[in-house]
Amino acid sequence: MIISGPLQNVSLAYRNMAFVADEVFPIIDSSSPEAKIGKYPKGAWFRDEAGIRAPGTRAKRGGYAVTMSDIVAVEYAFAKEVTDEDVKYAGLANTPPMQPIQDAIEFCTMKIDLKKEIRIAAIVKGTTWSSANNDAEGGWAQDAGTNTFIVDIETAIDTIESNTGFRPNRLMLTSNTYSHIKQISGVIDRIKYTQRGVVAADTIAALFDLKKVVIAGAIQNTAKETKAATEFTASRIWETTATKGSAFLYYKPPSLGLRTPIAGLQVRVPYENGQYRQTKTWREEAEGQDVYQVGETTDIECIGADLGYYFYDTIAD
Repeated sequence: MIISGPLQNVSLAYRNMAFVADEVFPIIDSSSPEAKIGKYPKGAWFRDEAGIRAPGTRAKRGGYAVTMSDIVAVEYAFAKEVTDEDVKYAGLANTPPMQPIQDAIEFCTMKIDLKKEIRIAAIVKGTTWSSANNDAEGGWAQDAGTNTFIVDIETAIDTIESNTGFRPNRLMLTSNTYSHIKQISGVIDRIKYTQRGVVAADTIAALFDLKKVVIAGAIQNTAKETKAATEFTASRIWETTATKGSAFLYYKPPSLGLRTPIAGLQVRVPYENGQYRQTKTWREEAEGQDVYQVGETTDIECIGADLGYYFYDTIAD
């Protein structure tokens, strides 16, 4: 006899709520899985070549080069089966509040988002940006005169602007780095007379005249799956060295377009139905189950390495 059923509409699931991949590398949609992105090398555009044209003579002439970056989009997909029994039992009275079909689709979607986060973080950590990747040597975890956060960011801003003519407008901080920055007395002193008077993402952005500070807290489980399914080893996706933090300063244009500089981007190719992320299902009759698959056809590329500046080991001891 069932004395009492479980709490209705109550369930527990862990999921990453801090994906920032789209904030770092925005998305551009393409009709071809093998597109090309034209790049205008900056040298010709910053060279002083105009001169006086005397009457009856031709103006000075010049040109610029265009190189092509190949885009090779491939499909990333993940699938989850839902048995007839799962669906049947979920609909019975006094059963746990499960939605097996919705759960399967969300599970597969999370796998695609996690893979994208890992791919973009790998590019950020592995690219030689406007300056060779910089070891902050834990300087952002120190206090008072020994903290290097402000001077490091100002140096990085100046480096990108000197190399490109564009001032970087965004800063990505791992969440543990952000926690330490909020405790820096030098930062607190600079913002204490502002309207809010507290260190937050927007006040850090205002401190350096940036458009936005992005907090990256996504993790992945690096433990191998076992029968018990309880193994869990958390690893921060955006860190070069575990527990030691990182940061990425970069330029992101207000919108994508022709002759628009950008640090990196994602290219997506639509499916036959015009959607850029597809959920499809099929029946496996012998097993008595339906399979739900989520897929996305993408390529992710670093476009302008001189428009970014990466710091690692920001809070190392």
